[in-house]
Amino acid sequence: MIGDKNSTARSKGALNGVRVVDLTRVWAGPLGTRTLGDFGAEVIKVGDPRLPGDRLGGLYTKLNRNKSSLGLRLDTEAGRRIFLDLVSVSDIIIENFRPRVMRNLDLGYEVLKRANPSIVMCAMPGFGAEGPYAEFPAFGSTAEAMSGVSSLIGYKPGRPLQSGMSYADPVSALNLVGVVMTYLRRSRVSGRGQYIDLALADSPVCMIGEYLVANSATSHVPPLRGNKHSDYSPHGAYRADGDDNWVAIAVTNDDEWQALCTVVGDDRLLDGRFSNFDGRKRAEEHIDAVISEWTAGRDAVSVMTQLQSAGVPAGRVANNQELLRDPHLAARDFFVDLDEYDSGRKRYDGQSIRGNIIDKSDWKPSPLLGQHSRNVLVNLLGYSEIDCDALASEGVTVLNDQPSSTREN
Repeated sequence: MIGDKNSTARSKGALNGVRVVDLTRVWAGPLGTRTLGDFGAEVIKVGDPRLPGDRLGGLYTKLNRNKSSLGLRLDTEAGRRIFLDLVSVSDIIIENFRPRVMRNLDLGYEVLKRANPSIVMCAMPGFGAEGPYAEFPAFGSTAEAMSGVSSLIGYKPGRPLQSGMSYADPVSALNLVGVVMTYLRRSRVSGRGQYIDLALADSPVCMIGEYLVANSATSHVPPLRGNKHSDYSPHGAYRADGDDNWVAIAVTNDDEWQALCTVVGDDRLLDGRFSNFDGRKRAEEHIDAVISEWTAGRDAVSVMTQLQSAGVPAGRVANNQELLRDPHLAARDFFVDLDEYDSGRKRYDGQSIRGNIIDKSDWKPSPLLGQHSRNVLVNLLGYSEIDCDALASEGVTVLNDQPSSTREN
């Protein structure tokens, strides 16, 4: 981080030396920039000083670790000038406003490119920079629905369901990481920047390509089938012992079926008609009833372990509390505990992409709004302390400096 006197002692990470300016909000953009920060990029999150309070709740603290915070009003001439100064010494700019926002601020790519010809700018509007929907507001849930994903989820004869986790957001976040790294490499080699149009609603469409092909070829519209598979059986979630405990089982070949029959030990599964895919699919209701009867009096973890040991794909349907206690994730040192400035020590998900990340003992909690404004303005951009105080008094920035007793970020 800027001004961090202990930075030389930190594990630098694969993206050490890359500076990212983060204008994003909500989930998709912040998750992508968080990933870059976990791998050592210097991520400066720019926020409007007029936002009420220092923090934006649990989602903010989850998605903004390993970042610095610069409070800056981009709708002022001074704020715009500071932002362009920041662009001139950065590598990547990421924003997820509606397309008109950066245009109205006169901070479109052509303007940023004049400040830094090698800058890589990624825009993440809900529906892209162009097209009939371009200025529509969007969140992950609406983008998920309009991308067609929700039409594939549900139970017949019911209604389509959302995934429950705004699928468009995390998919777009991963796409963000991949595409900005691609163009950053080109920028480093050629000195040429790039404007990237990454629509939130487009990313999930690329994940359901086989359904698009099926419809274009035969006008096929897939039915709602809940947890069932079009070919495999048994395939679904089965109730285990206790309150709302379930275990998922997916048999995809004959060997797995034979192993399942051995573990369950119920003669009603030994009918020779069940020895192939078609026979099991035709008898799906009967097979599901037998398995459900077997799992109902058993612990979900025990069922999972017993089946997996026999070679049958199975998994406990875990809730958030169970995930935090999961021995496998603990053994992989997946989680990280961070001391939040205003709410104490909390446990967060770590980094699912293994590699040269910052050592987790040096991960920093999400910053307070404007916590690093003075460091960015003085140490990086060359403004004086007097300039900083004046900009703060004018409302252009916010200087949320922390006392020396508070752990530095």
